[in-house]
Amino acid sequence: MLPRPCLALIVALACVPLAWAGEEKESSSQRPGLFFAWLSPDDGPVWAHFENPAHLQQLVRHCNAGTPVFAMQSGTRFQCKAELPPKSAGQEEPYAAALTVQGPRPRTDNPQYRLFALTPPRTPQWLVAKPDAEQLGALQSFVQSDDRRFGALRRQLQWGAARTIQQPQGARTTVVVPGRVVRDPDAFYGAQRHHVFVRGSSGYAYMGEVPGKPDSYVDIDGNDLPGLVVSEGCDGWCVSLWGLTGGLRQVARFGGH
Repeated sequence: MLPRPCLALIVALACVPLAWAGEEKESSSQRPGLFFAWLSPDDGPVWAHFENPAHLQQLVRHCNAGTPVFAMQSGTRFQCKAELPPKSAGQEEPYAAALTVQGPRPRTDNPQYRLFALTPPRTPQWLVAKPDAEQLGALQSFVQSDDRRFGALRRQLQWGAARTIQQPQGARTTVVVPGRVVRDPDAFYGAQRHHVFVRGSSGYAYMGEVPGKPDSYVDIDGNDLPGLVVSEGCDGWCVSLWGLTGGLRQVARFGGH
């Protein structure tokens, strides 16, 4: 069985008007001005929609005014184009727009996506490294201190593949540790869960689990906690964005066949 988020994307795509149904990639976002798109318009549009319909209209106005958008993984400037599907008399406002961006892209034949925003990120690059002995020892002691809470988790954590993520001048450090592998061959699904910890002035806190491997880290909150762009192996594309400010929560998704 496909994971629920991927099923939700398929259901949403079924609602796309027939005249526009040839494109099956979708960006769904809870944040205004935050969306996924291919790096080249040659790879086709992405259907962008938002939890709040007003945020879709904001993005359409922004793009059609010729104002740039910015790739969150690098801060690179792009131009965007948003096309709303035709609306008949009495029909409700469209829930999605066909979105493309134009700007620099890697030399590759494979489609490349990025997360975009209406303003440049305050931190375009994060420091990603293996934890040093002190960091790793402190985190392991934290996990071992509460067997009732972390007993099952401790047995699956792969400490050798842990990574720290820091803002150059940030006070807190985020640590991501791989956990169990989940496979469903019948659904062409496979992913490794990753567990997220944050170290602040009072020690470590466990934030929770993300469904796949973080591909990149982005500044979505303007502080020293990164957003995690996470990929799962599925029949198509299953990408999600997770924020840490105020607790671990999913902020956006990109996917489809």
